[in-house]
Amino acid sequence: MLGHRCLPNPFPDFVPGEGQTAANDKQIKSLIKLYVETILEKNDSDVDERGDLYVGDAGISFMFWKLHTSEQTRPMFPDALQHALALMGNAKEKCKQHLKRASDRFSFICGNAGIYAVSAAISAALHDTNTLSMDLDIFKTGIPSSLEKLHTKTGCDDFMQGRAGYLSGCYWLNEVLGRKEIPDDVLISICQKIVQSGREYSRIRKSQSPLIYQHHGTQYLGAAHGMCGIFHMLLDSPWFRTTPISAPEDVVRDLKISIDLFVRLQNSVGNFPVSMEDLSTGRDPDRRLVHWCHGAPGAVYLLAKAYLIFNEEKYLTAIRHAGDLVWNRGVLRKGPGICHGVAGGGYVFLLLFRLTNEMMYHYRALKFMELLTNPVFQEQARMPDRPQSLFEGMAGTVCFLIDLLDPERASFPFMDVFH
Repeated sequence: MLGHRCLPNPFPDFVPGEGQTAANDKQIKSLIKLYVETILEKNDSDVDERGDLYVGDAGISFMFWKLHTSEQTRPMFPDALQHALALMGNAKEKCKQHLKRASDRFSFICGNAGIYAVSAAISAALHDTNTLSMDLDIFKTGIPSSLEKLHTKTGCDDFMQGRAGYLSGCYWLNEVLGRKEIPDDVLISICQKIVQSGREYSRIRKSQSPLIYQHHGTQYLGAAHGMCGIFHMLLDSPWFRTTPISAPEDVVRDLKISIDLFVRLQNSVGNFPVSMEDLSTGRDPDRRLVHWCHGAPGAVYLLAKAYLIFNEEKYLTAIRHAGDLVWNRGVLRKGPGICHGVAGGGYVFLLLFRLTNEMMYHYRALKFMELLTNPVFQEQARMPDRPQSLFEGMAGTVCFLIDLLDPERASFPFMDVFH
C-alpha cells in the first residue's frame, strides 16, 4: 500500500515538551517565494482551456489575491493584485464561450461562477466598482440556473460543479465583501432545492440515508463530488448560523441522520469509502484514497462543521482518527497539491489545530511543509498534470504555506468551517 500511493512519513511524531513546534517563518516564506517565482516563469496558461478555479488561470489568480490579503506576504509581492488581474483576464476570455450554458453559471470550482466570484474579490480590492458590479451580475446568473432542475444525468448538487459549490461561493463572497450580497432568502432557497433533491434520490434508491446524491450515476461520499461537500454547505447555511438553529426540524433530522450514517463508515485506519458502491464490492479498505477529493482529508471539513454545530464528541474523535491516517499515509506520491497532495494533508492538521489548539497538530502541519523540500519526496513525487494550478499544483501549495504563517486563521480554499 505505502509504495503504491504514498511514501513513508520520514518524521518522528510529536513528543510533548520537546519544543518541536517552533515555526520557521523564514523557511516558509522562502518556499512561497520559490513557488511563486516558478509559477510566474512557467505558467501553463496556454494548455488550460477553461480558466476555472480547479486547474485554470482563475485558481492561480486566487492565489495572488490571497498573497495580497495576507499581512505576512503582501510586502513580499507588491504586484500580487496586478498578477491576479492579468490572470483573471485570461480566465474570463476563456470562459466566454460557456457563459450561456445554464449549468456553468452555478458551477463554482469547475465553471464560470468561481471565475466571476474571484474576479469580484479582486475588483473590490482594486476599488474598481464598475467591474465589481459586472462581476456580481454575472455571478448572480447562477441563482435562477441553480434552481431550474432537481436532477440531471450528471447530478446538480456536488461541490465541484453543482449547487453546493455555488453556495460555497456565495458564502465566500459575502464574507470577503463584508455584506450580504447574496441574501439569506436566496441561500435558503438553494438549500431547499438541495434537500429536495437528496430526499427524492433517496426515495428512488430506497436508501437508509434520508439524503443521498449522485454524480454521473455514482453515489460519491467525498468532499469534491459527494455527500461530504454537500452536507458541509448545508450546515454552513443561514439555517445553522442562528441560536437556536432556524432550520426546519425535518431538515435537521434528515441531515443529522445522514451525517451520522456517514460517520459510521469510517474504517479502522480512519478512512472512508470513495462511494456507496464500494461497500458492495468488497474492496480492500486499506486501498481507499487519502485525498481531499475522495477520502478522510476532505471529510474532516464536514465533520468539523458538525462538531461545531451539534457539539458531539464523536465528530471530533472521527477527525482525530482521520488526522492520524493523514500523518501515517498522507505523504502522497501525487505531489504537493491540495486536492490529492501533501498540502491537502497539511490543511487537515491546520484544521485540527484550530479546533483543539493542540500543538501536536501544528507540529504535523510544519512537517508536511518540510516534506516539500525532502529529497526523497522531491525525487519520487509525480508531476501534476497542471503543475501551477490551485487544486493540483503549486498555487494551492502556496495557499497552504500562507495559512501556515497564520494558523489561527487557516482554512482550506472555499471550505472555511469557522464562519
